[in-house]
Order: sequence, then structure tokens, then C-alpha cells
Amino acid sequence: MNDNQQDTAVVAFSGGLDTSMLVPYMRENYNLKNVITCVIDTGSMTEDIQKQVADRAKEVGSDEHVYVDAAPAFYDEIIKYLIFGNVSRDGYPLCVGSERLIQARETITFAKERGINMVANGCTGAGNDQYRFDLVAHILGQDIQSIAPVREHNIKREFSQKFLTDRGIYVSEKTKYSYNAGLWGVSIGGDETHTSDGLIPEEAWYSQVDENVQSQVIEVTFKKGEPVLLKTSAGTTEGPLNVIKAIADIGSSMGIGRHYHLGTSIPGKKGRIAYESPTADILYEAHRTLEKHVMTQNQIFFKQSIANEFGKLIHEAQFFDPLIDDLRAYLESSQQRVSGVCKIRLAPYRIEAVTIDSPHDLLGGAGSVYGEYSDFYDARDAEGSSKLHAYEQLLFQQTK
Repeated sequence: MNDNQQDTAVVAFSGGLDTSMLVPYMRENYNLKNVITCVIDTGSMTEDIQKQVADRAKEVGSDEHVYVDAAPAFYDEIIKYLIFGNVSRDGYPLCVGSERLIQARETITFAKERGINMVANGCTGAGNDQYRFDLVAHILGQDIQSIAPVREHNIKREFSQKFLTDRGIYVSEKTKYSYNAGLWGVSIGGDETHTSDGLIPEEAWYSQVDENVQSQVIEVTFKKGEPVLLKTSAGTTEGPLNVIKAIADIGSSMGIGRHYHLGTSIPGKKGRIAYESPTADILYEAHRTLEKHVMTQNQIFFKQSIANEFGKLIHEAQFFDPLIDDLRAYLESSQQRVSGVCKIRLAPYRIEAVTIDSPHDLLGGAGSVYGEYSDFYDARDAEGSSKLHAYEQLLFQQTK
């Protein structure tokens, strides 16, 4: 490590309130000469947003600002498998927490490449993100200090706001709410989410509904479980990352994917958030429907347990446990026949229906029509099968 890097820190930067505060705070309180801001884009940042974040870094006094495109890694290592498993945690599709592991890894990697031994993040001591950042530092950067000043000094949002304004740095009125916007969704926190019955106002939602939006039908093509093509009235979009972003734009403009989630953090405290997950809601509904058509019932039921375990490991920062790779292998294997086109009927605030077209569709198999007739077996086969199906229960009832 170069001597001139010993008085330098990297801040995992988002441009939000806490990470903005960290730049001058680290310089003043950790005897640093240089503070480098590093933004890890996991797929949600447009060119305009990239510029806004870079401008914010300069405004708060960053000596150098670095942008890293980690969207392909996020998709290939996590998002793809969330889709394969329709993964959620009690309905919450791991909107933002899942990307923190990639962001932490890429920040640590950048610091190691530059010979810098201090990385700061904006995590509090009350949530799960602290585990995600610290985990990566412990495993990949044993010689790197993972600093969380907000956690260490129990800094609250009011302090961060005043700290910045006292130094003539602009603080948006919207800082009443905290927003974590990512490729897979947006989490929203505010006073209302600190209680069990609070609801955020319409204007606090990250995405505002287009009053002129109309119901529409979109077509998503899946290839071995991956969303590779999107067709809408506006045109065609190719590639999983582009499909995900395009569906997010459509769904959020219709108010699809607005929810509240109550979960238990790794430290054991209950936490409540509002969140928007338009892409996950739409893709899961389509993917799940396609799976029902092309997979056996045993496959579907067993995969649910695999998906739950994968989601648990990701959510609880077990990213480097070898079980992750074992589960990925199963999820990938389960998707070999999950190919076809899903037509998804969308209306404001809801997904109305999904229909599918697949060469592997079991519904269209020859020999029978559910509830109507069967040419594959006759009445005597059905009668005997029903009797055998009842046999064990009959024995139990007779010996009570």
C-alpha cells in the first residue's frame, strides 16, 4: 500500500442523505486528507442519474468520484436466480437488500486495487445492510477497515440534515423519506412506516402514476427461465437487463407493485417499509404461470423450498456460503423447459391475467381434457385408482 493512501477512505456512495453527509464527516472526524466516492450501479441508474450523483459527490467535497457498472454481475449472480425461484421473503421480493452484496464487493474490490485500507458506508446499526458490507470486508478484504460512522456514532437523519446545511450544502425537502432505488425495486421509509398502521401519502411514493395510462397487453419471452424479450405497442426490447428496466417503467407508471412489508432484521428487530416492485410482480406472475404449464407438480412444490432457502441466504448475508452455488445449480436445472411467450394483461394498479404459449405446455397434452374426458384410461382404471387412493384412510377409520 502506498503511504499516501493511508490517509484516504472510499465512501460507498449513493448521493442520498447519509452518504452525502459521510464525505465531509469522514474528512473532519477521521483525520483524512482524501475522500473518494464510489458509486456501484447495479442497473437502476440512467445517464441523468449518474450525472446527478457525480454532481452531488462534487458538491459534498469528494476528491475523486468513481462509477462502476455492476449490473451484469447483479443479474448473473442474483437476479436471474430470484426469477428462477420466484423468490420472495413473505411476499417481499428482496428489492434492495439483494444488491447490497454486489455493491459491497465491488467497493471493496476497488479499494484493494487502489491500495486503500478504509471503506465507509452509510449503514445504521439497526438494519441488515451493515452485515452485508461487513461480511464482504471480512471475507475479501481482511486488511480493510469497514467503517460505518452512522452506526458507530448513532447518527440520526436530523443530525445528517443539520450537518450538511451548517456547511452550506443543500438538503432536499424529500429527505423526510428515505429512498433506496434499485434495479429490482424501491424501498421507502418514513415516519409512517415506523408504526404498524401508518400509510405514506400518495406524493411519497417514488414513482407517480400516470393519470393517462391505459390498460395494455405486453409479451415477455422466457428462454430457460430468463426474460430475454419484451414486446409492447411501443416496440421490442431485447436482453434480460433491458427487459427488466422496460417493465419497471411500464409497471411503475401504472402503480403496479406498491406494497408494505414487515420483516425481522438479522439483529432481531421488526422493521416495516413501503416498497415498489413492479418488475418483480409482473415477471414473477408471468414466470410462475409458465412454470405451472411446463413443470410437474413435484418439481413446482420442491423448488419452492429451494427458492426459500436461496432467498434466506441472500437476505441474511450468507453470500459466500457454498450452499448458494448448490442452490443455483438446482434452480438452473429446474428451468430447462421453462421457455415460451407470456401475454400479460396489465391495468392500473393490477395484473389482470397471464396466458402462455410454449412447446412444452403440459395442458395441451393429448389423451384427456381436465374435468371433461380421458382417452388415455377408461372408467375401470379411474374407479380402481379412486379405491386405492381411499384404502389407507379407510383402514385408519375402521380401526379407530
